[in-house]
Amino acid sequence: MRYSFYEVYVTALRAFSGMGFPYGADEDAAFIIAWLELNNFNGIKLLVNSIDIIDNKYSGENKIDNNEFIINLKHSSVLMKGPALIDYFESKLGQKKKIEITINNCLDAHYFIPLLYKISPKIIFSKLIYLNSNNKKMIYVFKKNLLQAGLSSHEIAIEKKQVKIIMSSEDDLFFLDKIKREISSSTMQNNLAKSLNPNIEDWEIIEKIAQRTFVPESEESRIKGAGGGDDND
Repeated sequence: MRYSFYEVYVTALRAFSGMGFPYGADEDAAFIIAWLELNNFNGIKLLVNSIDIIDNKYSGENKIDNNEFIINLKHSSVLMKGPALIDYFESKLGQKKKIEITINNCLDAHYFIPLLYKISPKIIFSKLIYLNSNNKKMIYVFKKNLLQAGLSSHEIAIEKKQVKIIMSSEDDLFFLDKIKREISSSTMQNNLAKSLNPNIEDWEIIEKIAQRTFVPESEESRIKGAGGGDDND
């Protein structure tokens, strides 16, 4: 079956609420998943693969040590900690023109992609680097509503389960030798005009979790307004 972007977002939102994400954090996480699904990153499947590490295990607190640009996620999900981290580092660009961040013990670096794209209109340049599950180096460059993913001849040291993020308030001379994928405002508008088609088995898993938020039928729930009150309730 096919669904609109809004349907994917709302179902993900309810699922995160059902998994114990507090208000606000559930919206941030649902945005990440819906954005990834919209742009053909299989957001719903990625969410299904993350259930074991986020379901009723929410912890959004980030510990910032003396070296604030080195973060240890301790295998927590970016769905829980990523939005606050990106907001924090974005604020640091008011004090520095360029910052380089290293995030260690990160299980799901791909969830940083929508977050960096979202702030790209306010930041001149940012870059995301990590190794995927096949130990292949992934490089994403963000410039004002434009994302380019590809290969670079620049020597960039990166370890497994490590993420490097560069943010700059000035343009950067870094470039990709080969662009393998590009996302822009226009490509996103084209995708929004189409319906999304997540894997049905993955969708059913997320729908089932989302149903945890439904109010069970009871005399008390009826008094509080659940249901329409007709003979079919």
